[in-house]
Amino acid sequence: MIFVSRIFLEIFLPLTVVLFYCLRIGNARLAALSLLGASFVFCSVNGLWQAALLACSILFNFGIGAALSRTPNDRTFVRRAVLILGIALDLTALGYFKYAGFFVANLDAAFGLRLTHPQVVLPVGISFYTFTQIAFLADVYAGRGPSRHSLSNYALFVTYFPHVIAGPIIHWRQMMPQFARLSAPGSKLLGSPEHREAICRGLTLFGIGLAKKIFIADQLAPFVDKGYAATGALGFADAWLLSLAYSFQLYYDFSGYCDMAIGASLLFGVQLPFNFDGPYRASSIQEFWRRWHITLSNWLRDYVFIPLGGSRGGTAKRLRNLFATFLLGGFWHGAAWTFVLWGALHGLAYSVHLLWQRIPYRLPAPAAVALTFLFVNAAWVFFRAPELGSALNVLSAMASPMRAGHALPPEAWLLIGLAGLPIWIAPTSQQLALETKIGISPLTASLVGACLLLAILACNTSAPSPFLYFNF
Repeated sequence: MIFVSRIFLEIFLPLTVVLFYCLRIGNARLAALSLLGASFVFCSVNGLWQAALLACSILFNFGIGAALSRTPNDRTFVRRAVLILGIALDLTALGYFKYAGFFVANLDAAFGLRLTHPQVVLPVGISFYTFTQIAFLADVYAGRGPSRHSLSNYALFVTYFPHVIAGPIIHWRQMMPQFARLSAPGSKLLGSPEHREAICRGLTLFGIGLAKKIFIADQLAPFVDKGYAATGALGFADAWLLSLAYSFQLYYDFSGYCDMAIGASLLFGVQLPFNFDGPYRASSIQEFWRRWHITLSNWLRDYVFIPLGGSRGGTAKRLRNLFATFLLGGFWHGAAWTFVLWGALHGLAYSVHLLWQRIPYRLPAPAAVALTFLFVNAAWVFFRAPELGSALNVLSAMASPMRAGHALPPEAWLLIGLAGLPIWIAPTSQQLALETKIGISPLTASLVGACLLLAILACNTSAPSPFLYFNF
């Protein structure tokens, strides 16, 4: 089930909200359980076996977390062994479903083993709920967050439908106090000014995300698909048009999804972490990763970079740990060498940036923003290309001003311009929906959001297209 489908917009979400608040009036615990049931229904749409796999993952990690909580801190070896077991089996499941075909294909190509390539269907959301649960185990092991937890609360934490498919990646210590408040008898959740404000702003944010997806990302998609289907025919202008179209499509698609996820969650009074903060306005690659897919960046920092040694041990070790973290981040996105190369490019750029900081010279801000975006835009070519040859075709055309081509219509530049302008000059969606400093009251925001949502529903007569990050 995707957020832009009619079944979600017109049936699932309204019914879930109505059922939750009807039950919340009489029994807070039942209201929380209704969210858990709705989340499992949401996850079952892609196949009952995927919901069963998710349930098994929840039971396993809940058991590992309980074992870590019960084991005394002075039994370090036992606790560490339990943690390693839990993480190893989580990564084994993720590795089988996401990377088995990749490894078999590469072994076959390298050694001519004539192996049978496994036909494995990737369960939707497995990367996100695996990373969420690994973070949970690491937090319990380190003593961060509550030591006691119920199975139903933990299951809601993992399956909570606004985030389970494509994030944001959430943490136990961030979310469980909010879920506990939902199920607490006598809570002042209903009717409070804070709750009404959350609903108003949730509607606004959901409407903004829906507009990003339908009016911008989905309009750019045909140009991107057409261009990457014929990379050998691209001219100089075509290649730049294609690269910019995908950079904007990916941003509007994924940030639109996250806006909708955060907005839908606010309808229940639950705040998910933000995932975007004007990333293409960044003046360095370091700043870009503080603004793009923020929850993944934080996860990689806390659970990969720091355990590898972080910044300890001198510059060489810091750069090594940084590069390894970006390689893993690239490989996490997909089982292809193009993703690995994309991660390596960002790791290299980040390393160059850290070394550049030692030089007492700074580029003017506009030049720094332009340079950062140009690098990010070029690196996205590897992220989108179906294979390495296609990516090199696009980049070669981008570097050949005299190359002619007619793969993409020139009028697409108008759409690119209209899509690009708000990225640099308009307030971000969170500013529009959640920050009162720009003068939008909750009432005004809710009215704008509701009107926008109704307008989109009225014109959304085409078949919905999946969000790009569903593939990861």
